[in-house]
Amino acid sequence: MPDPNDIPRRRGRLVLDVTTAASEVSRLVHEAHDLNLPVEPGVRPGRDSLVRWAVLLEEVLPPERGLGSI
Repeated sequence: MPDPNDIPRRRGRLVLDVTTAASEVSRLVHEAHDLNLPVEPGVRPGRDSLVRWAVLLEEVLPPERGLGSI
């Protein structure tokens, strides 16, 4: 079980998860378009919100410090 007190790792994981979610939504929208399938209203704005959230998280969260960054 991950250490719940490892805040830097959890923050980094959050940024990665949000970025991955935005990328996956984008990929699925393109795939739906290629298959001539409709995309529900709000999907693209939701993806844009995920991208903005990922950018904001990267700006406000301090980078995780590795062993060589002391």
